[in-house]
Amino acid sequence: MKKAALLFFFLGTFLQSYSQEIKQVHLDRSDVLKGIGKGLMRVIRPVFSQEGTTLGADSANFNQDANTFDAFGHVVITQPDGTVIYSDLLNYNGNTRIAILTNNVRMVDKQGATLTTNLLTYNMFTRIGTYTNGGKIVNGTDILTSKNGYYFANSRDAYFRYNVEINTTDALVKADTMKYNSNTKIANFFGPTHIYSKSDTVYTENGDYNTITRQANGYKNNLYQQGTKFLKGDTIFYDDISGFGRANRNVVFTDLGKDQIAMYGQLGTYRRADTSALITKNPYVIMVTRDSAKTDSIWLTADTLFTKVVPKKDFKAANRAVFKSNEELEDAVEEGGRQSSEAGPGDDQPLPKRLTQAETPKKEEERPTKEKRKNRKGKEPQKFITGAQIDSLARSDKDPYLREDTTKKEVEETAKESSPAIDAKQKARLDSIKKDSVLRASDTTKTRIVLAYHHVKIFKSDLQSKCDSTFYSYADSIIRNYINPIVWSQGSQMTADTIFMQLKNQKLDNMVLQHKGFIASIEKDSVKYNQVKGKLLTGFFKENKLNTMYVDGNAESIYYSRDSSGITGMSRTISSRMRIKFLDNQLEGIMLIRKPEVNYYPIEQLEKDREFLEGFVWRPKERPKSKEEIIPTLKKTKPRVVPKKMPPKKTTKPVVARTVKK
Repeated sequence: MKKAALLFFFLGTFLQSYSQEIKQVHLDRSDVLKGIGKGLMRVIRPVFSQEGTTLGADSANFNQDANTFDAFGHVVITQPDGTVIYSDLLNYNGNTRIAILTNNVRMVDKQGATLTTNLLTYNMFTRIGTYTNGGKIVNGTDILTSKNGYYFANSRDAYFRYNVEINTTDALVKADTMKYNSNTKIANFFGPTHIYSKSDTVYTENGDYNTITRQANGYKNNLYQQGTKFLKGDTIFYDDISGFGRANRNVVFTDLGKDQIAMYGQLGTYRRADTSALITKNPYVIMVTRDSAKTDSIWLTADTLFTKVVPKKDFKAANRAVFKSNEELEDAVEEGGRQSSEAGPGDDQPLPKRLTQAETPKKEEERPTKEKRKNRKGKEPQKFITGAQIDSLARSDKDPYLREDTTKKEVEETAKESSPAIDAKQKARLDSIKKDSVLRASDTTKTRIVLAYHHVKIFKSDLQSKCDSTFYSYADSIIRNYINPIVWSQGSQMTADTIFMQLKNQKLDNMVLQHKGFIASIEKDSVKYNQVKGKLLTGFFKENKLNTMYVDGNAESIYYSRDSSGITGMSRTISSRMRIKFLDNQLEGIMLIRKPEVNYYPIEQLEKDREFLEGFVWRPKERPKSKEEIIPTLKKTKPRVVPKKMPPKKTTKPVVARTVKK
């Protein structure tokens, strides 16, 4: 606003500050010439001239001494460059060369741009025209209207103020203050401005728009909108023809539709065709989680974040066997209990108290029958859709911004893998799941996917993670972590080839560690580590805390027992599967299922090489400590402490002893 005020101040000053030699207005010809008193002459069909400009009308009252005249009817002014001005009335001062044109004013320059208004003040010397009561300029397919306007015929620049609009065949621009050039067809904005196209809107308070290329730039308070999708940044560029937008510095991309998302960074692009957004330079995304006690957030950052909306029919499901409900796995434990009791360790194998209690099978009469389990479940467990081939969804030759996907082969192998914990009954159930109408999305149903590439880090108050690449789908709410993923949950560290974390009702619901799954946690007040490993680990959360985990396939564990005096021994176990219970995210107890083998070592007899399972690595230094650590832009700059000025020290003049001569 200040810029606009300053602009018009200098404009008004310029109109009054020029100097020129006064030229006499000549009456070149007329049909009738007669005096009407007071130095006025009545002229019929006159033609006046001054400095190469001709002025004609039906009639005029001419004051030759004052060098002025008033013209009436069919006024026509023709300038040397070809500019022609029409009106019904004209008041002209030959000394100032200012023409005041009234009613049906129309000004046409040599390129065909036409200005129309009902009152125009035009300076023949500076060739600047001004209107203050509404006007319109038509320049080809561009139609500009405003309350106030200032037209510079020499440069073909026009400045508009109040209720400014540009109508083109492709866009409508509404602004407070605008400059427009009829040669370039570029409009510059100096106040609140909206650019409306067929499906997009750009808002800025300082920017420009090219009506030929349909490209817009914004430099202050910028916002791009397409439906429920928004892109903002300190500067913004948008090409309406290609549907491409780019934002720089303090970038935010949001979608307020069904699959809501907010992504942040310092450089972002948007493509209208597939509604995809790419954020780089310190990008991050926030996912809100809730439990009965509090609301928390998952902060995810990477080198690059990418999101788009895809048809659900193109969203390919991963292996259903990998993602099983807690209820299904509990059934497998109960059905496998007999095997665990039959193959349990002998009495001569001393076990830690907690491990013994967890491993001891239920008595036959205590186990629920198959019929009771069926009644207890009541209904089929929830069926999950999981993304198996993220490459086919998010990457194509048309997406030059994304690097070659290194995870496709790994994910496809994951989709083909089956869990050792799935029995024949559960496999047979897959056929009915595929036929479920819930999973067969219609052609019009869409879902959002989010991909994070390279140096992915996740921070939550009670869970942290890092890996190379992450894929998240709103269809199943699963965060898939690929290439050297690691998860920290309170005192536990979890690693695998691939780690999946699923949200349900804005809560962490379950976790899957696939291939070479490994859990380690340090024992209290010691340097000993409890450890669990297996081919497939499936964990379940309760109130956002890890509660239970099942280990399938070559399940191994190292578990330390203790009493009031400290650690007393270590149990090293092997079984087909095991169940682990957690308390406050700390490993609390282990139940061995199917062919367990247990070796117990008193702590004083424990050899060093037996303390670790193969593949053990403890990586606490890599653990994110805060969201500010993984997202540098969140760090608050500390206010600079200005040292207080100390008052100047008071100095006393030295006393000089004087000697008086007598």
